[in-house]
Amino acid sequence: MLKLFKSLNTITILRYGVAALLLIVPLYPKFPIFNIPGIYVAVRAEDFIILFLSILWFLYIFKKEGLKFFKNKINLAIMIFLLAGLLSSLSSLFLTKTTMPHIVLLHWARRIEYLLPFFIARSVLVNGPNKTRFFITTLFISVFWVFIFGFGQVHFNFPVISTQNEEYSKGVALRWTPGARLYSTFAGHYDLSAFLVMLLPIAVALFFHYKKLKNKIFFSALAILPGFWLILRAESRVSFISLLFGVTVVLWLLKKRLYIAPVLLVGIVSALLFSNLGVRYRNSLQTYWQRIPKNQKINLFPVKMVFAQEEDSSSKRVRSKQLEEQKPALPAIFEDRSTAIRLNVEWPRALRAFTKNPLLGTGYSSITLATDNDYLRLLGETGVVGALAFFLVILRLFEKLIKPLKTPTGKWNNTYLIGFTGALFGILLNATFIDVFEASKVAIIFWTLGGIAIGTIERGEKQ
Repeated sequence: MLKLFKSLNTITILRYGVAALLLIVPLYPKFPIFNIPGIYVAVRAEDFIILFLSILWFLYIFKKEGLKFFKNKINLAIMIFLLAGLLSSLSSLFLTKTTMPHIVLLHWARRIEYLLPFFIARSVLVNGPNKTRFFITTLFISVFWVFIFGFGQVHFNFPVISTQNEEYSKGVALRWTPGARLYSTFAGHYDLSAFLVMLLPIAVALFFHYKKLKNKIFFSALAILPGFWLILRAESRVSFISLLFGVTVVLWLLKKRLYIAPVLLVGIVSALLFSNLGVRYRNSLQTYWQRIPKNQKINLFPVKMVFAQEEDSSSKRVRSKQLEEQKPALPAIFEDRSTAIRLNVEWPRALRAFTKNPLLGTGYSSITLATDNDYLRLLGETGVVGALAFFLVILRLFEKLIKPLKTPTGKWNNTYLIGFTGALFGILLNATFIDVFEASKVAIIFWTLGGIAIGTIERGEKQ
């Protein structure tokens, strides 16, 4: 074994390390290895894998590129984003005094951890052999096994590992109950749905790449149909819309525009017939329809804070939520629970944090673990500086993607880039209602896919 390890060069080890991440992160449930005092975000297996790969990558890239690493525009943009997060953290400790030192620095370190796979994957593609197809094939094998585990939860009592609250995050094995949303190997249905928002647009792009019917059928059975079944059972409204948007972008870029209407129709009909998404959309519309004529507004600066119990009827769990007393009292109307929490608690809390320090925000962890809107969370935690730095990273991604999209070749790598572009549009839309860039499984996979895409492009430029 030692001889085998010595025979492998650094790039080969990093390549298989990236493949391991694409298997382990989606498939291994979020069992905690040990907890950190003051917060129920635990250290888990993938953290050690990323740590090992990051040390190896740092030693390699320091020798290979040195300071040239910072001349790359995307690398520089990510460094600026991380620096903005550090400044915000220091500001929260010494200026606004809204965070605890070990917790805010842990949250900042988590952002670094999520972004490191981007650098590793990019370096592997730029400096090693072309393995884009190998990585994406590995990921779709993961999708199939995520489906197998989710199917087992529904029909064979496979365990459910959730981090929806502090008690469950200790690794308690739950069981799926009829009517509940599906988690599969993820910590919640939102995380599973966001993962599929990234993967299914890539799958649709590759479906059209294959010319032979048998290849299309095999790929659909391996990736598209299992993934679509999972997102229907997860029943996340905004994620399903984001998925349809991402797939539409893919079909438009592939010049398969005649397929857009049929694909959307199949998606909508499936949501209405084979899941509870139709009921959830109706409840949301009913909530907004009743709010508008009654002129119920969001109170950003509540007079008094009260506590109420929120019961999730699908999973039979009860958790405490801060609700804000509205004045003057208004007639009670039907409330869609997740929408009400966003409008009455989480979004106002983020906006209040932003008004306290518009430049740098009030620091990571200052507005709790959830905001259910990544952009408001950015503003609340890191202010205008952090938000602009993040959008600079996204802008650099689009800047790199534009050229190969303008000159499509029909080759496998180019098709993947089109699929990733659709996934990028989908995940950015999804971030308006879910904290996708803070969910570890989603964020690690997203930045890994981004590194694969940018590495593929830069490898072509290098050649």
